[in-house]
This record gives sequence, structure tokens and C-alpha cells, in this order.
Amino acid sequence: MFNELQKSDLISFDDVKGMKKIMGVYIIYSNENEILYIGSTNKFHIRFGVDLRHESTHTLIKKLMKAGIHQDRNTASEYFTYQYKYRVHKCETKREAEALEHIAIWILDPKYNSNYLPVIE
Repeated sequence: MFNELQKSDLISFDDVKGMKKIMGVYIIYSNENEILYIGSTNKFHIRFGVDLRHESTHTLIKKLMKAGIHQDRNTASEYFTYQYKYRVHKCETKREAEALEHIAIWILDPKYNSNYLPVIE
């Protein structure tokens, strides 16, 4: 499953947002193809429709703003919608999704899955 996730096609925000009633794991890539974040969800249309674009519902926005990657929620939302790319692997069960998410985070070590934030000077 991990290899399939890594080799899956890069897709747009709208493609992921359109996945209703699908459980799985996603990887978020920056414009420079850096892995920003790995997560899992059982409702892609909610995670990508609302959650990822609001700092009150997802810690990734807060981390990106704190690191100086985005100056505010609106800028971050624009990047999530139009700039960043995604890989998705569909899973059959929540347990399978959680296991794949954990192994992917462990192997790929995306900086915004951890509590580490670079110092801004």
C-alpha cells in the first residue's frame, strides 16, 4: 500500500475534494514537490472542503502560518486549492488507513506532521 501511495498520480485539490464516502490516506506536496503533510480521513470531501483551509479545524494551517510559509488563512487556502498537489490511496478500513498513515509518516518524515517548526528570523 505504501508503494502504491507513493506512486499514485498527483491530483488537484478539487479531485480530492470530489471523493465522497471514501476512506484513505493523502500526501500534500508543495510547489517544489516537498512533502508537507500526510494524513488520513474517512471523508475526503469534508477534509478538503472545509477542514484543511481553516486554522480552527486543522493544525496544518496554523503550522504553515507560524513557520511563515503563509501570511494568513486566505493565502494558505489559495495555495491548498490552486498550488499544492496531492497523492491519495483509498483504504478499505479505518485501521488500514491509520496503519498506512503511520508508516508513511515514519518513512517519509514530513516536517509538518511533527511538532518541529523552523525558527523564523
